[in-house]
Amino acid sequence: MKGFCVFGIAIASLLAQGAAAPHPQQQQSTAAIPSRWIVTLKLGINKSDVKQHLDWIHDTHRRSLSRRQTTGIERTFEIGNFHAYAGEFDQQLLAEIVAKDEVVAIEPDHEASLTALTEVSDQPWGLASLSSRAKLVSADVDHQSYVYDTSAGTGTFAYVLDTGIRISHPDFQGRAIKGTNVFPEVAHDDDFGHGTHVAGTIGSLRFGVAKNVTIVDVKTTRVAYSTTAKIIEALEWSVQNITDTPGRVGKSVISMSLATATSTALNDAVDAATSLGVFVVVGAGNDGKDASTRSPASAPTAFTVGAIDINSTRATWSNFGPSVDVFAAGVDVRSTSLYQDGTELLSGTSMSTPHISGLALYLKGLEGSAVDAPAAIGARIKELATKDVVTDAGVGSPNLVAYNGNGRQ
Repeated sequence: MKGFCVFGIAIASLLAQGAAAPHPQQQQSTAAIPSRWIVTLKLGINKSDVKQHLDWIHDTHRRSLSRRQTTGIERTFEIGNFHAYAGEFDQQLLAEIVAKDEVVAIEPDHEASLTALTEVSDQPWGLASLSSRAKLVSADVDHQSYVYDTSAGTGTFAYVLDTGIRISHPDFQGRAIKGTNVFPEVAHDDDFGHGTHVAGTIGSLRFGVAKNVTIVDVKTTRVAYSTTAKIIEALEWSVQNITDTPGRVGKSVISMSLATATSTALNDAVDAATSLGVFVVVGAGNDGKDASTRSPASAPTAFTVGAIDINSTRATWSNFGPSVDVFAAGVDVRSTSLYQDGTELLSGTSMSTPHISGLALYLKGLEGSAVDAPAAIGARIKELATKDVVTDAGVGSPNLVAYNGNGRQ
């Protein structure tokens, strides 16, 4: 059956600043881009059939004078056995595309908007939560202890699909590098602050889970604006870069603090990445409902993260349900800021996601090839997690809080 869906995209961060934890101020657009569509082809379709289909689109578009008012195919995608394309098509051509046997899903492209052990003191509470099974006693979000192995993600790589990263921030110590920018018409910089904060939680000196990781900046938005097609493009580039670089597949994680309504194309792209050996960590979303209604949270092979506060209570806005794999800190999380080498407090499943991306890289650096495969690292995170401490985890959610396995209780 061919799939049709209408959805909007939002960065899964809440961008709630300050000491309080108000309901997330989620910026979201549900507007479809006129005449622009994403077409997903049958899983595992052979390349000759893909070429034949694309040639047919090009020829059909070129022969029609009226269709020359639209651009036709603008971008094709290939991640393993996943094939899709995005473009501008009129209703007549769209009807012809729908009738093709090799087409399994068509969805409108949408706008997107903004989601040896050592002990260190004065650390943000999210890191303390990762290194302690006990609930935190102090309510001080900034002055906790973090216990971790000094390998700290050495030799691993975080691909951060976000608003960009201020790679010059001193907390990155030169370990943040530019990957690609899917909006080449704008500078490859962080123009919103979200990506710098997320990257800081993954691997910055003061706020990072994996303090020795290399962070790859995959700029996926333009001032917090993106589209589904652009997100898939960023994912495709990341997977290609990982799989083309010897020795990197089992040592890399893709971190996506993004949320959309259910998208066949995006979910299939994530699953294709996983099938190639790449671990993909995503936010559950900030709607206070079942995460199965969101993508990529609902992708079967995505590792989906919900948010808790310092008392191990699920944030009221955090999505929940069987699609969630684990919970991590997501309320009043301090990390690196875009502005003046500073810091800021943010809340959201966007903030929980990088805790788990960083944890996955920390464990990959510590435990080696045993956790190279996506299934292995996902299972290891769940095995280590502290059980039955989340208050109001939500119907169908696993009651698991991420833990780094350092042995401290």
